[in-house]
Amino acid sequence: MRAGFMATALRLIGIGWYVAICIGGGALAGFWLDGRLSSGPILTMAGIGVGIVAAVVGMYRMLMAVLSTRPDSEEN
Repeated sequence: MRAGFMATALRLIGIGWYVAICIGGGALAGFWLDGRLSSGPILTMAGIGVGIVAAVVGMYRMLMAVLSTRPDSEEN
């Protein structure tokens, strides 16, 4: 396999982890705050919403960086 392909694949895997951590972290933070404040599921839902927004913004920025890199010239 080419090194450029592997680098791109690893960057895309990193984007997936970033999305998962943002959404999961927002949900866990909201769940923890709900338990501390006895506010029902509202903060969990808010945490998920904040996590989704952070994930979309970050994913867009990272994907634009991946797509803007020019591929190495192909050798036939």
